[in-house]
Amino acid sequence: MHGIGHGTGISSEELSRLSSLSELGRRAHERRGEGDLSDAAESLVRKVVEANPDDYTLWNYRREWLLSLKGDAHDRLVKVWNDELRLTEKALLRNPKAYAAWQHRVWLLAEAEGMDIDLATRTGFFEKELALCSNMLKMDARNFHAWAHSERVSKIAGKHEPARVVEYTEQQINADFSNYSAWHYRSVNLAEGIPAEDDTALDKLLSEEVDRLRQAFYTDPDSQSAWFYYRWLLNGAPYYSGGKTSDLFNIKDEFLKDELKACQELIDLEPNSKWPLLTKVYLLRRLGMEADAEDTIIKLVEIDPMRIGYYRYLLSSSTMGDGTGCFDRENVSKCAELKYH
Repeated sequence: MHGIGHGTGISSEELSRLSSLSELGRRAHERRGEGDLSDAAESLVRKVVEANPDDYTLWNYRREWLLSLKGDAHDRLVKVWNDELRLTEKALLRNPKAYAAWQHRVWLLAEAEGMDIDLATRTGFFEKELALCSNMLKMDARNFHAWAHSERVSKIAGKHEPARVVEYTEQQINADFSNYSAWHYRSVNLAEGIPAEDDTALDKLLSEEVDRLRQAFYTDPDSQSAWFYYRWLLNGAPYYSGGKTSDLFNIKDEFLKDELKACQELIDLEPNSKWPLLTKVYLLRRLGMEADAEDTIIKLVEIDPMRIGYYRYLLSSSTMGDGTGCFDRENVSKCAELKYH
């Protein structure tokens, strides 16, 4: 109505707080520009990053200040490091997804040795950190920040054990087939510890992984996490090591044919489930069965019209990574004629 102001939805108290924080941030950035590494500057920056943990520049500024303390008394350094870890905890309580705060925490653990903090204290840091990650994952098994942090910390501490990670991911996957983080870190760690030349062990591992996926598919065929992991397996489970990318498994056509048959069995039970059909397209193209793949894509358009543009793209080009073209003008026309429901 005329004469009535429209509010911003933010209270005057919040506006005042944000204004004060903005001013503090401006002053902190000025101090950094001046190269001020005094305790007064540190105190100012502490206030800002605790309230706004996403400010990468000010976390970098804190690292400059921390490095300037090298050579100070050991007891003081230990106190400062503990205080800094607590600061990141406060920051992450405000925003658990603040990448800059997580990175600062990793830096603190990695840099402790360079600051001449003794081994016993550093070991205590790592044990506390890994326990923290474990507790966070108990509260939320899908917390990808906790998964990533645990992986980084265990490597810095020299305690990274891929076999234990794989075992842990199995527990989490059995509890929830939709746990994308667990599937991802299973893929990251699966290749380590398996000799590439041990064909018997690799065949056994591939069979076990596929059996596990079968359970996930039949429990919830629309859970995309398991299907992403499956596609990774079908591609040979590529992993990066020693400066190059290698395939863990040598996937042969006979295996792909068996998987296509199994995929069709699931489609017979769940004919309108997107992921089995999309995987069938991938398998058909890997086996050079382009006409059947195109028919399956038409079926996908019928059950998933919101993604008609993507399916038209599949029909008109090769996007499955097999290097072959797929262009049937009749099918493209059929796809173009289908309308949103």
